[in-house]
Amino acid sequence: MNKLTIGSKCVIYSVASHDSIMKTTGIFRGFVALGEDTSLSIELGEEHGELKGKIRLIPMGSIAAVDVIELAEEEEEEDEGEKIYYS
Repeated sequence: MNKLTIGSKCVIYSVASHDSIMKTTGIFRGFVALGEDTSLSIELGEEHGELKGKIRLIPMGSIAAVDVIELAEEEEEEDEGEKIYYS
C-alpha cells in the first residue's frame, strides 16, 4: 500500500483534547484544505448513529493513528488529452 485510496474503510484515532482520543469510523473521501492545514474527509459510518453519512474533517496534525479496514481499488484517472467532448 503506497497511499490511502478514496473509498477505503478506515478507523481514525485523533486527539480531541489533552486527555482524550476521538475514534472515527467511516469511508475515506479525500483530503480537504482548510486555510493552511489539510484534513482527512471521512463519511461517518453506522457506528456514529444519527450522524451516519455526515462528513467529518479531521486535521492531519491531530491524527494519532489510522487503521485501514478495507483498502479500495485505486481508480485510474482519465488523461485530459484523451477526453472527447460532444456538443
